[in-house]
Amino acid sequence: MTAPSQPSVQQAFSGLSNDEIEILAQADRFAQNELYPLAQRMDDEEWWPTDIFPKIGETGYFGVTAPEQYGGSGMDVFTSGLILQAFSRWNHALALAWVAHENLCMNNILANGSDAQKQKYLPGLNSGKLTGALGLTEPGAGSDAIGSMRTTARREGDFYFLNGRKIFITNGPVADVLLVYAKTDKDKGNQGVSAFIVEKDFPGFKVAQKLVKMGFRGSQTAELRIGNSTA
Repeated sequence: MTAPSQPSVQQAFSGLSNDEIEILAQADRFAQNELYPLAQRMDDEEWWPTDIFPKIGETGYFGVTAPEQYGGSGMDVFTSGLILQAFSRWNHALALAWVAHENLCMNNILANGSDAQKQKYLPGLNSGKLTGALGLTEPGAGSDAIGSMRTTARREGDFYFLNGRKIFITNGPVADVLLVYAKTDKDKGNQGVSAFIVEKDFPGFKVAQKLVKMGFRGSQTAELRIGNSTA
């Protein structure tokens, strides 16, 4: 009879399985080799390395929760959290860009998008060929981002026309695909808000300014304008 193997010290303190420890270790090695060498320049110059998202995608660290049919790995949100932990050790700015792309944008489309939207956007997001972002916070919104939202979406026939501003949007200056929240029915309060997929080349969309920050300087952050809003 073989005695049961004892957990390692790391397992005893973390509660991670052998597979989870290996995933964390692999992501840590990748981040040390590929992301850490970029960190100093990103912070010093607010520089964005345009080739790093495709490299992350090639390695399989995008689309963690997405099915293989969309170029993903079909794993769970906890696994994506392990990858984020590893990335954050070596390049905090890129880790922030990663989670805005992976969780706020890609996973949101995966959970709530139509089949056509998933087929159109997820493969590019999961390969790193497209960069994703989420537009929620607005100037003067405070902690009640939904209740104080002023961006509107007006339907005309088969189209919605968005009008408003967003601020402090992570990945905003470099995003190809954005989820933008807007009010469709003011009378419904917080229930009258919808998310819209906006591509960077859609008419009326523009990056109003790239924001200069004290910290996380390599994480690209922007003010966005949609429609003809000047307020």
